[in-house]
Amino acid sequence: MDVAKYHTLFKLYKDEPVGEVFAHFHPDKDPLTQSLDFSAPFKKIAAKTFEGAPSWDFTLPRFQNKYNDKPPKLRNYLRYTFIRLRDLEMADPGKYFVLSDDNHWFSFNTGLQDKHSADLFCVFQKYQPFTGAQQAKPAADWVYRGTVTSREDAYRHHFGTRLPRLAWYSDDSRDYVFNINYHIDTDVFDHMFERAKDRSGFPQDASDESVRNYLRGAIENLIPKIRRNYKTAIPVYYVEEQRMQLLLPFHSSNGRDVACFLVERDDPNECYKIKTILDMDQAYFAARLITRPDKEWLNP
Repeated sequence: MDVAKYHTLFKLYKDEPVGEVFAHFHPDKDPLTQSLDFSAPFKKIAAKTFEGAPSWDFTLPRFQNKYNDKPPKLRNYLRYTFIRLRDLEMADPGKYFVLSDDNHWFSFNTGLQDKHSADLFCVFQKYQPFTGAQQAKPAADWVYRGTVTSREDAYRHHFGTRLPRLAWYSDDSRDYVFNINYHIDTDVFDHMFERAKDRSGFPQDASDESVRNYLRGAIENLIPKIRRNYKTAIPVYYVEEQRMQLLLPFHSSNGRDVACFLVERDDPNECYKIKTILDMDQAYFAARLITRPDKEWLNP
């Protein structure tokens, strides 16, 4: 199977080229109103997870209003987990995606577990147009059929005891822990000022100098915090750049919210370079691929 052509697990927008989409997720239809709930498949997956359905939605109103597709955290997690599995499968075929013997069924390991700590696997059936039907509009190659554990008949009937591997992101332990012997490069680039105002609680009329001073103070306070609690630095796989980086959370200037420096280790210069500043929802999305973030910092 040519997995390289798939850019996304499910359709992200209406006019997205269907050839780039791996699977179609059927919506549920309300029997009374006949309205379609396109979020239903993802809500059902969320309800099966160890964390439970509420943990996959945002709790802060400003993020709830920002994301209409529910549950946003789970959708993002599945989307980028699939992309990582695709890349791993291309490098090591047959290890991360499992096909049935007749090539009509497909599965991958979500990396999530149910309430009994059993791994959850997404299962798909190859799309087959209706026989004798008129020329159908283009459709995704696969159709989502459910998320199950490997102990269930829905899995064993098609795949037996073959289990696809978990996604992994780095085998270098240095990528997961902040090196406290390194310093943080405080040369903040010009493009970060506007992002800081948007993502760190600054008013739009704040001067560059006040933003710079606040960010430098936040940076100076980070390493002492990391010395006392190594979990302050959160490892992430930043999908846009396809590499491991670290999130360094700090309190926004309004004193209520949290923003994060995204930093990258620079071994030759023994420092961490600041790449950008992320809002709390963006930070959570990036962090969740590796681990469920500590609610002390990232609980949007």
